[in-house]
Amino acid sequence: MMDPSGLMSSNACLKWVHGFSETSPTCLPSKRKRNDASTLNGNEGDAANGFPSKENLRKRGFVLIDGQRGVYQSESWQPNGSTLYLPVNGTLLANIEKYDQISFEQGCFCIGNAAGGFQQKVQGQTIHCWRYSERERKLFIALSYLFTNLEVFQEVVSTLDCL
Repeated sequence: MMDPSGLMSSNACLKWVHGFSETSPTCLPSKRKRNDASTLNGNEGDAANGFPSKENLRKRGFVLIDGQRGVYQSESWQPNGSTLYLPVNGTLLANIEKYDQISFEQGCFCIGNAAGGFQQKVQGQTIHCWRYSERERKLFIALSYLFTNLEVFQEVVSTLDCL
């Protein structure tokens, strides 16, 4: 999965064994930023910053992503390399277990500003979160995270390895 230089190979892939979701992708609720992260699991071992500890998050299939450290996301991935990744503001709790497959890629990607306009092309690593569409009977990339900071990418991948 990982090469000696510390970068992920572009064809590395993890498949979740828990099966496919019974909910149709067209009926999924829209994403929202969590404001009640301290009540996520109700454990006293939660961190002082209001977020559950990394150990508690791992038990529940969540990955903590710090958007202040060069992280971008896209919910409309394009196969021709023209996907526009927008900055992640704040800290996200990503529920990785709701995806059927995870893949990794490295290369040059387009990033935008908070208003959604193109800013520049950057080198980075991505984590693609795949879902299965019952209607189309195929996998599609539902969400993709771009990391321009290699250290942050490796932290997230390390957390994924523990799930």
